[in-house]
Amino acid sequence: MRKALYTSLFLFSTLWSQASEQFPFIGASLSMQTIGYSDDDTRIMGFSLHYGKQSQEWRTLFGVDYHTDSYSGLFVEVDRILLDDMFGTPKLRPYLGMSAGYMHMHTLDDAVARTGIEEDDLESNGFYFGGNFGFLIYANDRVDVDLGYHYFSVQNLDYLDDIHGATLSVHYFY
Repeated sequence: MRKALYTSLFLFSTLWSQASEQFPFIGASLSMQTIGYSDDDTRIMGFSLHYGKQSQEWRTLFGVDYHTDSYSGLFVEVDRILLDDMFGTPKLRPYLGMSAGYMHMHTLDDAVARTGIEEDDLESNGFYFGGNFGFLIYANDRVDVDLGYHYFSVQNLDYLDDIHGATLSVHYFY
């Protein structure tokens, strides 16, 4: 299932971007996320590193996530940049997209306390998928700031329902 999802996201992101110029970038982000456990929510801060390519209409982003005392993972994000047909290429560009990722829980202390199940019997690897939206703000020709919000549904982890939160990213185009 996970391989099929990654393959379809990759194909989806490459189908439309071949006809236009692509701009590669690297970046980093800080996020404040709410992890929706089955019985309660927990807020965590996280950090991620990004590599991606952007055309005038599409952006594909690959990232590595790390959240202290919670989880780490890999993700792919495909975004459609909106409203450029109406306004040209403004300094503020809204986007809407989808994401999928793989996660590994560092510690299962919260899950053990919430479920009462022994740590050895709990799954620590899972995957997630969902949507995201936000705004790209261009500081100059080489740097953009991304203010975004995402909502992910977590699969394969019975004690975890969802992850959602805001991110602040900075990307450098080279």
